Amino acid sequence: MRENCHTPKNSIIKAAVVMIAAIFFIIMNPQVVAFAGNYTVSINQCVIQATDVLIQVEAGSIPASDDGMFHLIAQEVYEGGVTGTEIGSAEAAQRVDFVFPLNKDTSESRLYQKFVIAVVQNGTLVQASKARYITNPEGCSNHTQARNDNGKKGIMPAAVRLHSPDLSDLAVDQCTYNVPIGNLCNTTSGPVIEYTYNDKKYYFNSAIVGEYDSLVPQMNSRGIQLTLIILNNKTEDESLLHPLARNGVRSNYYAFNTTDKEGVERLEAIATFLANRYSGTGHGTVDNWIIGNELNCRADWHYLPDIGLSAVVTEYANSFRIFYSAIKSVNANARVYISLEQEWNAVRYPSRAYTSKSYLDKFNSIIKEEGDIYWDLAYHPYNMPMYSISPWSGGTTTTHSVNTSYISMNNIDVLTDYMCRDTFLSPNGEVRSILLSEQGYTSIYGEELQAAAIVYGYLQSMKNQHIDGFILARQMDDSSEMTVKLSLGIQDIYGNHKLGYDYYKYIDSANAQAYIDSAASIIGVSDMEPLFIYR
Repeated sequence: MRENCHTPKNSIIKAAVVMIAAIFFIIMNPQVVAFAGNYTVSINQCVIQATDVLIQVEAGSIPASDDGMFHLIAQEVYEGGVTGTEIGSAEAAQRVDFVFPLNKDTSESRLYQKFVIAVVQNGTLVQASKARYITNPEGCSNHTQARNDNGKKGIMPAAVRLHSPDLSDLAVDQCTYNVPIGNLCNTTSGPVIEYTYNDKKYYFNSAIVGEYDSLVPQMNSRGIQLTLIILNNKTEDESLLHPLARNGVRSNYYAFNTTDKEGVERLEAIATFLANRYSGTGHGTVDNWIIGNELNCRADWHYLPDIGLSAVVTEYANSFRIFYSAIKSVNANARVYISLEQEWNAVRYPSRAYTSKSYLDKFNSIIKEEGDIYWDLAYHPYNMPMYSISPWSGGTTTTHSVNTSYISMNNIDVLTDYMCRDTFLSPNGEVRSILLSEQGYTSIYGEELQAAAIVYGYLQSMKNQHIDGFILARQMDDSSEMTVKLSLGIQDIYGNHKLGYDYYKYIDSANAQAYIDSAASIIGVSDMEPLFIYR
């Protein structure tokens, strides 16, 4: 999230058109709202076994039907009810198993589909169970690449400094990097890479792919774990954008198109291409993937008009499933994250965002209902406001209660405690990975305060066993952010080191205590230890 996002001045007519389109979309696509019906039939397992899919069906009571049969319907993410393709039937019973080919990497692939049980009543198919997706796409993975989990210390690197010695000098363990898929798929000029997926040909910008072909091995060779962030930027070809996002509203990034066959198949191809290319197959390995950015900031970072929290999150969950299934079906050890930011229970612009807690709750609920998977959480615990410079001080807006308005590094324990609740645990009962993938501190009030804030934030993450990474935003100042007081870099726009550069460089070195003591002095305490919350 950035501070320079303001509410656009849309006309009343334009707003009305958007709202009418949104209402029409929900009416025509009832699957975007989680079904609340009480079914007596349930799909308890939907898993890959070797080259097949096993679906286990249980019935508390067998619904009446014309033919006494359970009909298995395969659906795309944009289909609901009993629409789709019948792929099997069996005599209705309290326990029924269906087994059928996965058909991975063919036009008949079932990898991304969901499945529902229907019965025939009065000559018509009627839905008898909730829909469920395959929950173990890693069961057909081609690779199981060893992860590079060597430390939490990370940074958002500057593209112009990638070939400099800075990252090695800073001794960072992790980096994040953006992948705007609009650019990746822009083939209007220059050479392209042809890619065949499920018997169809797709094309990617060769120059853009070449940038990642250079970046990923370079990070691997330096021992730096890489996280790629999948973003949906607008280009002249808007087919990757959700139809409701093609209304001329300006945003940084947009919701993915999972509403039709073409959109879904393109996303599957993009995700599989990237996963295959960067899973130890000659172009390096990416350990982590973040799908979207600050999703609860609907208007600015993953645009959809306000069609309601449930519908917005369902649309995202559909796209997340696609990327998750593609990535995990290639590299079983990869992690796939959702992205939220610090507005936990309060938002500054309610017409443009949801609270991150409400988004997280709804996403978890939808995923569990449709088949729980090993999703993980990337969080941005910036100060509030972002240009404030004392993460160690709480106040009324950042408390250690689940009812806190915001979550920054001062009360990051609220987030990790929340993720330790039973309802959020992964399918194997473990706490999901939490990656603090973006937080930074401005130097406009002086480089000493920025340096102290960096030390505090990093050490707070080190005291928390549930945090897997602390990615500092950013390596170099961004001129557009500087206009709104956000000089977040530890290097200025010319690459010169700020004081925070050395503090971050040495924070995990043999000389770390000297920098910790100096940071404590800047903060105005004799010892930083009482400021930390252990988890």
